[in-house]
Amino acid sequence: MAERYTSQIALILDRPVDDVAEVVRAAGQVKDIDRAAPIRDEGAQAQEVHWGGRMQKAVVRHVIDEDDAPLLRTETYLGGEGLVNGMQRQAKLLQALARQLKGRIVGVRDLATRTDQDAAWMNRLAIGAVATEDAIVTRVDGEGTRWVRTHGAARFDVPDLELYGLHAGQVDPATETVAHVHEQLLRHGLGTQDLRLPDGTPVYLVPVLEAWQHVPLDWPGVGRAGLDRGPGLDGPRATLSVRHKPRLGRFKKDLQGVLDTLVRA
Repeated sequence: MAERYTSQIALILDRPVDDVAEVVRAAGQVKDIDRAAPIRDEGAQAQEVHWGGRMQKAVVRHVIDEDDAPLLRTETYLGGEGLVNGMQRQAKLLQALARQLKGRIVGVRDLATRTDQDAAWMNRLAIGAVATEDAIVTRVDGEGTRWVRTHGAARFDVPDLELYGLHAGQVDPATETVAHVHEQLLRHGLGTQDLRLPDGTPVYLVPVLEAWQHVPLDWPGVGRAGLDRGPGLDGPRATLSVRHKPRLGRFKKDLQGVLDTLVRA
């Protein structure tokens, strides 16, 4: 299961933690963590833990992020939990660790969405007050031609979404569209056969590497097949095609049809 620890949220600290096992042990003594075990070859810098009376595990690991911030990172799998319960459960683990590091918490970093939050955000999630925007964020890049994409959805076993070739007037309806499709995916799962745009147009998912064969390679977000796309862009990701009647058992790729609905919106 360790390779499926796809949700990574960390406490940002004022200085590095010398011994993760000591922090975890202290949390266990007050019953915030049920049990823990070291991870082979990682010494004092990582522990595998159970918490909240559940079988699912997480890893607590000390790392230095790319901006030199010391992090106490929690890594777990939320796919079977759902968005609200999953984020709440991980926030409770973060709270358990934070209680043992009083005065040392600078903030909270969600590595899945590449966003920094404050401790109040963690505490809100821990009581179950979770909005979709807490777990999945949408970003826009490009000048003239825009690229809309999401981060954070992949930890719930559904792909993050990308739309290419947009103009400025399509950005807002594109943002609403990916949120609408994500809502359906989160409710019904990746196997749903009835994805629809906000206007009711039926669509299906197209993996990004496959989609790039049908759009100009100079559009923002396109044409980096086989290369590192940067943080947050390495998980399962897809775009959308309008679903027409299949021909010879196959669906035609109609990415432009999705953009046309944004113009109408």
